[in-house]
Amino acid sequence: MNSFKKISAMALFAVMASQAIAAATTDTPVTTETTVGYIDVYLVNNCSKEVEVRVRADGSSSTSKYKAGEKTKVSVKAGYEIYVDGQLYKKIEDADSGKEIKLCK
Repeated sequence: MNSFKKISAMALFAVMASQAIAAATTDTPVTTETTVGYIDVYLVNNCSKEVEVRVRADGSSSTSKYKAGEKTKVSVKAGYEIYVDGQLYKKIEDADSGKEIKLCK
């Protein structure tokens, strides 16, 4: 009977070990969420005064005020328009990705 317990224990250990190895070597798919088409640009208020900036896209817009010297990262798509104090300042292009856009000329 003692031999039977040893064999049973070894068989149980072998099954558990094989399951652990299978679990450790199984590829688990990883999904990452990306926002297709958006790029990051940095709006820099290099003016000596606060400015009002409107980002216009696809029939909607968002307006913010930036103090002198302020720098803000904004996610936009190519084709979006940047207005400074009510005047069209720049139309975003893919090549603007990661660049600083100075709000005063």
